[in-house]
Amino acid sequence: MTTHETNLILPSLLASDWSKVGAEVKRAEDAGADWLHLDVMDGNFVDNISFGPQMVQVVRKCTDMYLDVHLMIHRPDHYLERFILAGANNITIHVEANYDTSVAETLQRIRAAGLQCGIALHPSTPFEAALPFVNDIDLLLIMTVVPGFGGQPFMEKETMPKLAAARAHRDTNGLKYHLEVDGGVYTHTAPIAKQNGANLFVCGTSSFGPADMAQSMRELAAAVA
Repeated sequence: MTTHETNLILPSLLASDWSKVGAEVKRAEDAGADWLHLDVMDGNFVDNISFGPQMVQVVRKCTDMYLDVHLMIHRPDHYLERFILAGANNITIHVEANYDTSVAETLQRIRAAGLQCGIALHPSTPFEAALPFVNDIDLLLIMTVVPGFGGQPFMEKETMPKLAAARAHRDTNGLKYHLEVDGGVYTHTAPIAKQNGANLFVCGTSSFGPADMAQSMRELAAAVA
């Protein structure tokens, strides 16, 4: 069972070769991935467009891996049902997004569907913005780059104090949520995130980029062991 004390490397589909998605998903699975991270971008909440529920559905047909779906979109409550039906296992939403209803109600709907749920914070958003929801989440995602594009440098100064605060609050209050980092995660930055409390490490370029993905996954896992 995966708990907040389990360290996992999550390849990010955003960095894969979409011309052969099925093969890339299998490559991640064969390389030892247990979870796969899927970044959904709407071109509005973030300045990029990636993919939607149909891609999640395609990936689900290719694998039994745990699908960690990160909605970088406005009105995630409006689109939520489509991602639930597509086969997501966890759905993470942003506190900064616009909602027809509310963050709290959206988390409740995810939970009612039998999925796990998460909250994500932009690098400029303080941990305090997540406090109303931390009792109701399975995962807190601290973005370690400005969301929207892969390959950006790890924002240590701006995000690690927030990650440490999230860990301190969790441990002090007996909570169990995962702490996930996404952006600029390589073998030299993943240990910094681990020291500050992370146990889930989203790796795009650093996992899918090298020709030998299994080797890159082993090296990333060793860096946070």
